[in-house]
Amino acid sequence: MDHLPTVFYIFLLISLGLLLGNLHYKNFSLDIAGLLIISLIAGHFGIVIPEDFKYFGLAIFIYAIGLQTGPGFFDSLKKEGLKLNLLSLTLLSLIFFSIVGVSYLLGYNSSIAAGIYTGVLTSAPALASALEMKNDHTISVIFGVVYPFALIVTVLIFRILPMVFKIDFNKEYERYKEGVLKEHPPILTKNFKITNEIFKKEKIRKSDLERLTGTVVERIASEHEIGEIVDDFVIHYGDIIRATGTDEQLKRMKIVAGEEAEADVQFKDNMKIYRLLVSNKDIVGKKINELKELYALGGRISKVRRAGIDISPMPEVTLMLGDKLYIVGLERNKDKIIRLIGDNLMAFPSADFIPISLGIVLGMLVGYIPIELPFVGVFKLSFVGGILLCALIFGRLGRIGPIVWQLSPHSNNLMKVLGQLLFVATVGTNAGKYLVESITTHGIYPVLFAIVTLIVVTFSFSFYVLKILKMNGLQYLGFLAGTFTSTPSLGVVNNMVKNELPSISYAAVYPFSLIVSLIFAEVIFKII
Repeated sequence: MDHLPTVFYIFLLISLGLLLGNLHYKNFSLDIAGLLIISLIAGHFGIVIPEDFKYFGLAIFIYAIGLQTGPGFFDSLKKEGLKLNLLSLTLLSLIFFSIVGVSYLLGYNSSIAAGIYTGVLTSAPALASALEMKNDHTISVIFGVVYPFALIVTVLIFRILPMVFKIDFNKEYERYKEGVLKEHPPILTKNFKITNEIFKKEKIRKSDLERLTGTVVERIASEHEIGEIVDDFVIHYGDIIRATGTDEQLKRMKIVAGEEAEADVQFKDNMKIYRLLVSNKDIVGKKINELKELYALGGRISKVRRAGIDISPMPEVTLMLGDKLYIVGLERNKDKIIRLIGDNLMAFPSADFIPISLGIVLGMLVGYIPIELPFVGVFKLSFVGGILLCALIFGRLGRIGPIVWQLSPHSNNLMKVLGQLLFVATVGTNAGKYLVESITTHGIYPVLFAIVTLIVVTFSFSFYVLKILKMNGLQYLGFLAGTFTSTPSLGVVNNMVKNELPSISYAAVYPFSLIVSLIFAEVIFKII
């Protein structure tokens, strides 16, 4: 079978690894660790994937993660995300200094310490960062030995933590929703009748009424003739309007308008309500006040729904791929409005590889810019860090001129999965060549050391955060998975919880935690 191409062995390993990883026992599975185990065995028997596939897989994996989390990452830093990221830094520092300290006492060199550190975090990107500093197979071998055990222990920790700290999933989710509603009140719709006596003498334009109350007037029922409802449309005494806004804004509308009307009013205007998904690359990354064509078509956004949260349609709100827009528009322009917004994620530019390739190239260039850090010396973000940083920025911007950086969820997920599989298969086979030699030389002590460190530090830190700081339990589980940059752990949590809170906190800390873990993976070689 020597004549078979490398691609055959890549997909053979991926197939066997995923089959092993998908085997379940009482809701437990190895997941990506299954591929690592198969690859280690294959490497031991002489099947080795060229390292170019490692860098290719890592590039598309990291770039996809950055694009996906970029829109929320910078916003999270302004809010609670800053506190979460400081806690993430604390936990990673505890793990780092524990491993460095004990490694120094046991006489382990920097390669062994780096392998243990990256293996404890089950972090393939951190491993790549360490290998960039020192291309020593010992790092990969120790990582490969520690990784499966650390992954199993990590998954068990996520199973046990809720029981040990008595986390009530339903109660914690209700607690979370109360906080979200205070920060992002739901956008409601109500009907009002203009009975304020002042409007018997004075008329008011639709745009002025909206400015006074902060609402969006969607529909109008009037005894007067109704043409096209535009901003300067005049509202009369006795008219019935349908307005959209927060509870506070609707209360202001009631004060201004006069009284609330019945919900089943028959509006005979020429307006319709459209619920459309943003998928047209021409509007992705644009602010609402830049949608001149929508206004020209008689359309007005009354609500933006993103990641399960209602967002008021303020002029400065930037549209992101996949946003759900509630639009009030002229019925005769229905097709044009739909064409403008897109409303079809499958049609989003699937073949536009220019933003992907350009973003990765720029990221690699940024990664190799030397940065002088106190106590560390010259530091580089590296291949991984540069790509991640650029992807976060591009994901947040959405577009620069004609270039749309965002990807559809399907494309993004494909890049992540394919990149991770290629990376793990390559790293596993290259480490497998030295597996037996490493175990013979170092024994199981690195594994025991890694497991003890992981358990002691994680449970001690969890006690402090959950019992002293009183963090929301669901938020903490997602935070912990994000700090470990462990997608399998997040999957375990999501299977237990069935709501979005862990994923939100995971996304809030993942990029920062990944960058910190990359830095620590390089710092090890400076201090040991």
